[in-house]
Amino acid sequence: MSLQPVEATLIAASVSAVVSTFAVIVTHLLTRKRDRMHRIWDRRADAYVEVVRSARTMATGRRDVLREKELPSGSLDSGSDQRTMLLTEARLDLFGTEEVKALHQVRLECFKSYVIALIEWRDMSIIPNAQKEPAGQRDIARKWAMVERRIAEFDAADDALVEAIRRETRFRKPKRQGWSRLAFWRD
Repeated sequence: MSLQPVEATLIAASVSAVVSTFAVIVTHLLTRKRDRMHRIWDRRADAYVEVVRSARTMATGRRDVLREKELPSGSLDSGSDQRTMLLTEARLDLFGTEEVKALHQVRLECFKSYVIALIEWRDMSIIPNAQKEPAGQRDIARKWAMVERRIAEFDAADDALVEAIRRETRFRKPKRQGWSRLAFWRD
């Protein structure tokens, strides 16, 4: 029994339809994965921009505290309110990498230590006779030295966090694994 031209045409059309459908499905899945990765990256980048902005704003405030030896007159992060800070924390928690989240947690601990040291120094320096007595002056100087140490720790934590974000945002080709290593035409 030989193959008739009509049968050959139907077989070829069927095979072509199956291959075309398969190609469309694969293309759709790959495009959807790439789009999802881009959306995640956009959200991650938004969180990172806010974290870096906050780090720079707060660093300026810390330098002012060191220079003037006075408490900041306004917010420690003047460019942000409580809602924005909480939203940034949520975005970072959802979209940030583990390294950046860990460094941000260290930064938050340094922030808490800095605020506590600053409050202790302020409380000591507003005691009525503390600035006149030698023991009070020593206590105030000791508290101020603690503020300076906390600022140095906070600066180091900020620098480490910003550097980790910079490393992550440098665009480089991802290493391919498996069969995708053979896809030389994508380069």
